[in-house]
Amino acid sequence: MLVDGADIPMQHLILGCPAEEVRMGMRVAAVWRPREQWGTTPQNIDHFRPTGEPDAPFESYAQHL
Repeated sequence: MLVDGADIPMQHLILGCPAEEVRMGMRVAAVWRPREQWGTTPQNIDHFRPTGEPDAPFESYAQHL
């Protein structure tokens, strides 16, 4: 996954749709853990979910493949 505006891809869990529907360019949003469980790591994000927005253009992430 590549967060908009970031240069470093990251791996994380995507829930909220069947696995076969996950695709490159799919727009997702973070689903955060409860604030009282937060630490100083990416584990503050429980998972990502599809937003339903149009996919990101290939050119925006092609150099990270």
